[in-house]
Amino acid sequence: MQSSDRTLTMGLCATAAALGLASIMSGHAAGASRHYDLPATPDNVQWGWYDPKEKPKLTVHSGDTVSIETLAHSLGQIKPGVGMEEIIKLRKENDGGGPHSITGPIYVEEAEPGDTLEVQILKIVPKADAFNFNLPGTEFPSVGLLPAEFPAGFVRYYKLDLTRMETVFKPGIVIDLKPFPGTFAVGVDPNEPEAKAGPPIHDAKGRTSTLRPWKNGSNMDLSELQAGSTLYLPVFLKGGLIWTGDSHCRQGNGEVNLTALECAYKEIEIRPIVRKDLKTEWPWAETKTHWIFMGYDEDLNLAMKIAVEQTVHWLSTQSIVPMSREEAYALSSIVGDCRVTQVVDIRKGVHCMIPKSVFTHRTHGPAPASSR
Repeated sequence: MQSSDRTLTMGLCATAAALGLASIMSGHAAGASRHYDLPATPDNVQWGWYDPKEKPKLTVHSGDTVSIETLAHSLGQIKPGVGMEEIIKLRKENDGGGPHSITGPIYVEEAEPGDTLEVQILKIVPKADAFNFNLPGTEFPSVGLLPAEFPAGFVRYYKLDLTRMETVFKPGIVIDLKPFPGTFAVGVDPNEPEAKAGPPIHDAKGRTSTLRPWKNGSNMDLSELQAGSTLYLPVFLKGGLIWTGDSHCRQGNGEVNLTALECAYKEIEIRPIVRKDLKTEWPWAETKTHWIFMGYDEDLNLAMKIAVEQTVHWLSTQSIVPMSREEAYALSSIVGDCRVTQVVDIRKGVHCMIPKSVFTHRTHGPAPASSR
């Protein structure tokens, strides 16, 4: 084990110990975890839809590791040399579904509805090509944040320097790469509400569009989900059913023109762990430096409210430094950093970040003057 891997492992173990939580793993996973590969073959990748009846492409146990290959949008058909007319055609071919290519599903043996799936993102290795585009506002008047101001579509392709982990936006501007999965999902929530805006969530086959983020994760576009982070998702269907795609190599919060620096992965290595001791209603995440709580709704104000409610709930129920709900609400206001995740996925996203550094266990310094 290299020192970086050892540091990551120790950090994850220390966090679990601090939270007073133990990962619930089968004897197989605890004693003899296995590694699997899931290539992005035509049979393993779907275009823009989650189908709960889709036969699992791989079955693993809690604690196993999986290296997943992904494709770029539209089953890899958007690639250098493809112009805007073809991109428009591809978008219309899958009307109602997302443009995302998603690899899966992966069935986790121990996962049951009501469990939480802890997904450790261990490694991300991108492929060498990427792109960004906005669709023409004249044909897609509700797509992107400023469609009326950009009536013509625009696409640009980028070659990624995977040694330096950077790409040239144009002469004089260099972008460092920070890859993360734009879409990461478990099986769909059977009680997901009907669409308030945009196309229907479900098609005639009963599949769920990948366009929107929701409680099962899906199109979250959370740029903090880089290698070394951990994602927590509520399980709705037996086996969990994991998909990932919409692979990004860089994205700003908001993703305002519709797309990020869209790419594909040779490998995103994950370790799914079934947690029967941990219950969660919405997705949340953990990095080396922060706990992150998410909210999604068509109304950005409601998305913000959900994210703050989840932050307050977690703070008031964690055991590192116990606190009341009033104290949790106050701490969220003092140190919580709530950011607009994205505004282009019909359901808008907000994520609130709590820095781990404030949990020092130190008791020196003046006590609060009053507490009401």
